[in-house]
Amino acid sequence: MTDSFSLERHRSTKAVLVDLDDTLFDHRYCSRRALEAVWRGHGCLQKSGVERLERQHRVVLEELHRGVLDGRWSIDEARLERFRRLFAAAGAPPSAEIVASAASLYRETYLRSRRPTPGAIALLERLRPAARVGIVTNNLVAEQTSKLEACGMGSLVDVLVASEEAGVTKPDPAIFAIAVKRLGCKPEESVMLGDSWDTDIVGALRAGVRAAAWLNRDGGPCPDSRLAVELRSLEPPDHVAELLLSLPASEFGPANADAVTPRSR
Repeated sequence: MTDSFSLERHRSTKAVLVDLDDTLFDHRYCSRRALEAVWRGHGCLQKSGVERLERQHRVVLEELHRGVLDGRWSIDEARLERFRRLFAAAGAPPSAEIVASAASLYRETYLRSRRPTPGAIALLERLRPAARVGIVTNNLVAEQTSKLEACGMGSLVDVLVASEEAGVTKPDPAIFAIAVKRLGCKPEESVMLGDSWDTDIVGALRAGVRAAAWLNRDGGPCPDSRLAVELRSLEPPDHVAELLLSLPASEFGPANADAVTPRSR
């Protein structure tokens, strides 16, 4: 390990908070492979391309995921409802058997396809000598723990804070406060890395986290370059680790939280 990752050099950064899905864990890849399997197996879905199915799935998943987080759906119930809605949107109201079959195929394919985002493992390995690493995620504990272990990242993470057990979801500042407390540091001694502008970047800065880096894998426009450093990937890991550990303090924080504006407003 090079001197650039020494604790002395980066003593102001004691912790790196990181989102999981589509930041360290390649959810988008897994979901695409799983949807392709369902699409190939059901002719009624093939009237339109798999790209359209993927877009529809993303919208329905986000809506139902909120129900999972607030306890209105179990994760299995939400998956069944997701495919019921997708079949109905395709003009083919399905039987319970078809819905169950599609949901099962999706889940099985998703699990087989699990992988880290390119560069994620190497990045964690480079961060660990210089800072503690905490996952902050809106999901169930068992689901996220399983992803970390399946991808070989479990031993590279010090703390997992999932909304299920925290009782709050990002972008609520409280979930970030829980994470930094468990990591044994203060918000101003931590930085945030995530792919969601509103939940990761805005949420963390409103919680007083010193600085943030936005993982923009799709190359869309950055809402405000003053708020976060923009990354297109986690590679090369040496460069990304050095950048995260050296981020200067953001000019935004709890004292002027109204200036940290969500993209969706």
